[in-house]
Amino acid sequence: MTIDCPREALLEAAQLAGAPATGRTTTLPIFESLLFEAKNGSVRLVGCDGEMWVERLLGASVSEPGSLAVKSRLLTDILSSLPDGQVHIEQPNSGSLRLSLASSDYRMVGMPSDDFPEIPKVSADSSLKMKAADFARMVTSVDFAVAAENQGRAILTGVLFHYDGEKLRTVATDTHRLAVRTEAFPGIGSEVTAIVPNRTIQVIKRLPVAEDGELTLTFGDGRLMVEADGARVVAQLLEGEFPPYDRVVPSEHTRRWLFDKETLALCLKRASILARDNAQRVVMKSEGDRVLLEARSEGVGEGKEEIQIVKEGDDLEVAFNGRYLLDALTPIETDGAAMELTENDRPTVLRPSEPGTDYFCVIMPMALM
Repeated sequence: MTIDCPREALLEAAQLAGAPATGRTTTLPIFESLLFEAKNGSVRLVGCDGEMWVERLLGASVSEPGSLAVKSRLLTDILSSLPDGQVHIEQPNSGSLRLSLASSDYRMVGMPSDDFPEIPKVSADSSLKMKAADFARMVTSVDFAVAAENQGRAILTGVLFHYDGEKLRTVATDTHRLAVRTEAFPGIGSEVTAIVPNRTIQVIKRLPVAEDGELTLTFGDGRLMVEADGARVVAQLLEGEFPPYDRVVPSEHTRRWLFDKETLALCLKRASILARDNAQRVVMKSEGDRVLLEARSEGVGEGKEEIQIVKEGDDLEVAFNGRYLLDALTPIETDGAAMELTENDRPTVLRPSEPGTDYFCVIMPMALM
C-alpha cells in the first residue's frame, strides 16, 4: 500500500469511522482497530464494535493498493499531532503501516484485514428519506432524555422513531423525564417503528452531509442503515417494547406558569452553581405574578432568583432537577415557555408557550425538603 492524502481529511475520516470504539471497553482487540483499505483512488476506513459499523470513504492518491487493520486510537492520536500537509502512508510489510509528513515518521503495527468483520447487509423492510437538518432537529429535541448505558434497561438507551406515513415522532425517556417531538413529513417513506441506540444517533449527526443534504434511513433485519455522501452507518436496533410513554403524560393541569424562555434559562444556569452540590435541586415557588427560585448546598452557600411570570391557578412550591429544566428548555424555539403543573409530587409538562411546535417534556419533581 502506498498513498498520499491530506492529513486533516484523513483525521476527520478516522475519527468518524472510529466512533464505535470510542468510550467502550471490549475483550476483542479487532474492535479497537480500523480497517484501513486503499484502492481505486480512495481510502476506505471502517470501524466496528460488533453492534455498529461506520464506513468512511476518502479520495486519495493511491500508488499501490493494500489493506490492514490498525489501532483506531493510535491512528487518530498520531494524525491529530502531525502538522497540516500531505501525509504519506506506506505498508512496508504485511503487518504494519508507516506514516510520514515533513520530518515526522511513525510506524504502526496492525492486524490482518481478513480478521475484520464485514459490514452486514440490510434488507429494506422500510425506509425514510429526510433532510439532515430535519433529522438533527427531531433527535436533538429528545436525545437529552435518553438513559445512560449503565442504568440497566437497554431499551431506554435509544430514541423511539415512529412514522405513520404522515407524521414522524421521536421519543426518549430515562424514567425521570420524557421528551417527545412530532412533526409532519408526508411522503418521506414507509411506516416505521424502531428504537435506535443513542450512540448510533450521535454518529449519524456527525455524518459529512450539508443541512439541506438528504439522509436515507433503511430499516430491516433488526438493523438500521444510514447512507450519506461518502459515509455509511449500519447498527443493530434495540429489541423490545418501548415503555407506554403516553400513560405518564398528564391529561390536564391545574396551574400554568408562562416564562420568558431566555430569562428562565439564565436564572437556572446561575442557580446551578449552587445546585450542583445538592443533586441539582432547584426550588420554585410562585407568589402572584412572580416565581422565586432558590438553590442551596449545605456548607457551600445559597442563591435566589426572582422571575416575572403570567400565572394561571393557585400558588405552588415545587422542586426540580435544574439540569433537567435547562435541557428541556433548549429545544423550545419560541420566546416563551409554559410550565403546566398540578401538585408538587405530580409530573410537570414543559412546552412552548405558543402553538405551532409539537414538542414537550414531562419532568418528575423532586421531593421538597
